[in-house]
Amino acid sequence: MRILHISDLHAGKRLYDRISRLEDLIYALEQVKTICKEESVEIVLIAGDIFDKRNPDYESQNVIMEFLTELNALEVHTLLIAGNHDSYDFMKIYKNLRKLAKIHVFDRPAKDPAEAIFHYKDLKVACLPYPDERVITHFHEERERSYADKVAKYMKALAREVEDARYKILMAHLMLDKAQIAGSELPSSVSPYYSVRTDAIPETFSYVALGHVHKNQKVEGAVPKVYYSGSPYQIDFSEKGTDKFLNLLVLEDGLVRVERIRLDLKRQLVEITIKETDNIQAVLKPAAEKNVLVKVCLQVRMGDPYYNIKRDLVSKLLGEKLAKLDIEPIGNSQPLETKGNSFDLVELYGEFYREKYRSEPPEELRATLKRLIDKVGIEHHS
Repeated sequence: MRILHISDLHAGKRLYDRISRLEDLIYALEQVKTICKEESVEIVLIAGDIFDKRNPDYESQNVIMEFLTELNALEVHTLLIAGNHDSYDFMKIYKNLRKLAKIHVFDRPAKDPAEAIFHYKDLKVACLPYPDERVITHFHEERERSYADKVAKYMKALAREVEDARYKILMAHLMLDKAQIAGSELPSSVSPYYSVRTDAIPETFSYVALGHVHKNQKVEGAVPKVYYSGSPYQIDFSEKGTDKFLNLLVLEDGLVRVERIRLDLKRQLVEITIKETDNIQAVLKPAAEKNVLVKVCLQVRMGDPYYNIKRDLVSKLLGEKLAKLDIEPIGNSQPLETKGNSFDLVELYGEFYREKYRSEPPEELRATLKRLIDKVGIEHHS
């Protein structure tokens, strides 16, 4: 039997609330479907954070629904659990799909652990959606200890439900204390406050399929094989330069073999720093010729008269590939004459004019600028 473990799709993710990542997700999901065909996969485990927002937009919902129905057409069973980015109530809507297709949704930790089990041939999968503190912890209890202890207790209850199966898998959306975070996870959800001890995972399980941490990794410190599959594309610029994988499980002769499969990326995330003396066009040309998204840090000396020209050139060269442009002020310009606590704007413009046109600004232009500045000042204080 072959099983695919993926997680953290974050459908609807946007960079800086502006750039949609749906095409990156779709590119990854197309590879997942290809792997299912080529490897004769029977089950796909999606370990939470299906969506990036609790109320996902229609386009994101359409991408996920199309993916699920296409897996179903391949005769693949798909198991989904809610992550911390997903809404319990929204995911509950998807539960009815099991009546029509091989799509099995677990929207929240079940009160009865027996209801959290998926049984297929000689395999049982125990499903633990993100255990929200409000669901598993009473207000009057000491919360940090109660949270970790209750999650550990619930995992033991799940282990008892699967102990009679030949193959036993736990799929959960959790933060383990020995996991290495990628940096793009929600900060509050990866704090020690919400960490579960790795050695608290019951030995009963043959494999533990985790979601929540975006870096593909094997977590040491537990008897079972414990893996995060990680996100299938670079979620944000904290993941720049990282490769993405999914885990293929081969269940054979009572053992579970894990094979990591590398995913291609639709668009790499790239950060570029442009120094004051750099040739902007030469620095950006390699990125401009690739299918990437770029975050640029432009170093600009205070009072640089060419600031606007440099900024506009960056935007022109990269176009839609420019995800964000940060300006990093460096050094100090030549001291300007000040009046009181404010800069002499006429002199500041004079410096700009001299730098750009290599001549002194006409007196008539200086006088006009001074009248406008004085007029603004009078209106501001009146």
